[in-house]
Amino acid sequence: MGKWYRKAAVKAAVLIAGVLSGAVFVTSFAVGTTFAGTADPAKILSMTNQPYEESADFKAAVSDSMSQVFHMFRLEDFFEMDGAYNPEKPVDVVEYYRDGRADGEYAAGVAYTLGDLLEWGEDYSSDAGDDYTENGVIVCQKPDGQYHYYYLEEFLALFGAGELRMEFADAYMNQEIYLQGLENGMYESSGASGGMKILGSDGSTVYTDCWNFGQSLREQFAPVGAENLLQLVNGSEDLNGKLSAVYDALEMTLGTIYDEFSTYQYGWAHLEEGNTNLTYLYINTDTKRVETNRSEYREYEDAEKNLEAMKSGDHVKYMFVYPKLKDFETNMNVSASGEWEAVKSQETGRDSGIIFAASVDTSYPVRDQFYEGREIYDQNVPFLRYSVAGFFAGGILLLISAVWLTAAAGKRPEDEEVHLNAFDRWKTGLGAAAVVLAWACVTWLAVGGGYVGGNWGEPYYADSYYNLATGTEPQVYSAMLTRDLGMADVFTVFLYGAFTFLCFFWGYTSLVRRIKAKILWKGSLLLAVIRFSERVFRARTVTVRAGLLFGGFLCIQWLAILVRSGPTVLLALAAALAAVWFVLSSAMAKNRIRKGIEAIAGGSLEHRIDLTGLRGADRELAEKVNDIGSGLNRAVDEAMRNERLKTDLITNVSHDIKTPLTSIINYVDILKRSDIADEKIRGYLDILEAKAQRLKTLTEDVVEASKVSSGNITLEYMNVDLRELVRQTEGEMAEKFAARNLTVVLNMPEEPAVIYVDGRRMWRVLENIFGNAAKYAMPGTRVYADLTLSGEQVEFSLKNVSEQQLNFSADELTERFIRGDLSRSTEGSGLGLSIAKSLTDMQGGEFELYLDGDLFRVNIRFPKAHKAANTAAHTEAHKGQSGEQSGGQENAKKSLN
Repeated sequence: MGKWYRKAAVKAAVLIAGVLSGAVFVTSFAVGTTFAGTADPAKILSMTNQPYEESADFKAAVSDSMSQVFHMFRLEDFFEMDGAYNPEKPVDVVEYYRDGRADGEYAAGVAYTLGDLLEWGEDYSSDAGDDYTENGVIVCQKPDGQYHYYYLEEFLALFGAGELRMEFADAYMNQEIYLQGLENGMYESSGASGGMKILGSDGSTVYTDCWNFGQSLREQFAPVGAENLLQLVNGSEDLNGKLSAVYDALEMTLGTIYDEFSTYQYGWAHLEEGNTNLTYLYINTDTKRVETNRSEYREYEDAEKNLEAMKSGDHVKYMFVYPKLKDFETNMNVSASGEWEAVKSQETGRDSGIIFAASVDTSYPVRDQFYEGREIYDQNVPFLRYSVAGFFAGGILLLISAVWLTAAAGKRPEDEEVHLNAFDRWKTGLGAAAVVLAWACVTWLAVGGGYVGGNWGEPYYADSYYNLATGTEPQVYSAMLTRDLGMADVFTVFLYGAFTFLCFFWGYTSLVRRIKAKILWKGSLLLAVIRFSERVFRARTVTVRAGLLFGGFLCIQWLAILVRSGPTVLLALAAALAAVWFVLSSAMAKNRIRKGIEAIAGGSLEHRIDLTGLRGADRELAEKVNDIGSGLNRAVDEAMRNERLKTDLITNVSHDIKTPLTSIINYVDILKRSDIADEKIRGYLDILEAKAQRLKTLTEDVVEASKVSSGNITLEYMNVDLRELVRQTEGEMAEKFAARNLTVVLNMPEEPAVIYVDGRRMWRVLENIFGNAAKYAMPGTRVYADLTLSGEQVEFSLKNVSEQQLNFSADELTERFIRGDLSRSTEGSGLGLSIAKSLTDMQGGEFELYLDGDLFRVNIRFPKAHKAANTAAHTEAHKGQSGEQSGGQENAKKSLN
């Protein structure tokens, strides 16, 4: 219980907690910084208890309102003349383009009346594409470098009337072709004719070149003082060659003037008295001009008194900007120099004596944008607080989860081993790349597809809150930074944060397990590359040649790609064909070698690989494989010769021993039947008989073990009920078990356990197993014999507790002459279990030994009799391999000779 934190369920719960806390951490950070407009923790914390009037949003709303007031002043100055709107007011579009002014003069010389510009601007804004023509103006260059502009129709008419004519240096160019090209929009730059001049009716050179101006603006109205724009430009030295700049100024003016006029007419109702909590007072000390939205503050003589009145009261926030920065006055937490610069930048004359005062009644008697801002701000301050709380709580829980998973990574409660999963066995570099790539792909899809981001970066002014569309999903309107933040965006960021920390813990815990298992470097991709490079270097006799061939092939291919000429393409094709031939021939050679190895490994030691067509390393390898086959053949022949000699020796010696041994046993039997009164002599005869019988058994075991090992046994299969055979064997061994005070417990099934085996050999298997238990089981204990039917198998198990300590493996007990009694104080040849296993295997069964302390168990399994055909086929094949092994090798030997 002390290591419960390592349990898989606990680690899974901690992982989920870590991922969710990480998502909360990221989401809280995103929401908090979005509301606060900063990532500074100190500022965010201070804002959680900051009133609206001290907030950045309030300051932004005040600054924005001040900017709107100045915008209103600029529009009034632009559209009004002598204090009223005058459509006849001339507007110099170049001057307006430069500095946004329209003072009724037109120093630049390109002026239109305000009424004409408004009508033209309305049409231009509705469909600007119809206001242009592609080839409406022709540019001509004079000999002195000056320019003259013509409308196309006017220019062509001069040539038609004979007032102008063209001469070309190019004999293939003429006036008709060139004029037709101009009419079709060709020749849009100087020098397009390759040398030409335009002559007047008197033969003098009027122009040295002409070309098409390109896209030009269709003129709906004529400028002041001229019939058309080109006439105005052609008549001005300052505008000569500057038609493009004039068009730019005119297009900008037309594109903005109508919208500005709409704003001038209808856009300032929210700044009027009674519609806003803002009071502004604009005082020009030079002109004695006063602008305000409070009727009682309109008199210039009362300016100082009015300024004092504006900042009096307990619920007032104000800002007074004087001509000098040292006189700046405010009770708001703003930058004096920043606000002073912002206000002064609204005036073109920065050194003028302008006083601008603004104040906000923070009791909010009017439900304007400041009132709405305060309401929304108060609603959203809890969101900021929740985000701060979520940030710290998520961060702490995330840290705890990381520490927990660090301690438990790779560990289980039951041991101190480091357990790795399949991903941990990836190369370190590949694992890290997989994690980063998975995260990067999802990030790219989420951010690139707009799923993460949403409206987070879209600012809205406070006075625009009235116009925000309310959708079907709940919305959070941030008053801190005036951003529109949807709950769908918040949830999307939460999911993205969860995925991010899932990737983090995926990679982090794997890294921890690698460190604990000390495979971080051993399993790294860099180390694998280094080791591969070392192997390549050690095998440089082969790799250098392959590397040079491959490098040459790549060089030829890249040469063909870069040069892309006929010879290089043919060279690349030849190299590719050579590479294909080399790869295919090498593959076929290796396949031939592989088949040869498989044939030799399958027992066909006389097989030889055909060396025809093999070259280089493939030929050397094939020759060595052939040498291996020859060597194995010789070794097998030698082994079989030795085995036959040993078998013959054992058989002959056993036969020679059995003849006198039989005589000894017979004569001992005769002596025992004689009337011998001496008890001592009768005891000697009993000992002599026992030892003779033991020697006979040993001789028979040796002979049978020799036959089994050499396969010189014929099996006669039949259906045998293993229940009856077990009971018969147990009955015949009952005296031996009783002699050692052993109790045999038989557990037999009621249904028959029929197997397809050689009954006599199977009886020998059971006899050896029971005999082993009778010899080596601890006296006074039980021996359990269990016969079970499992599916299509019959399984017999014999279990006993060993009298001697079993300090060796189960495999050793099936070797020849190995006995459980190391002191050899018991009878036995050490061949019983070896013979039993060999006979079981020959009959298609399975023989297993199991040792657990002093517990000894034998398991034997055979298929049921109704699968006898398959079993017989298997065992006959086994018999053929074993019983005819020597003959098969002899035949193989003869076939080679």
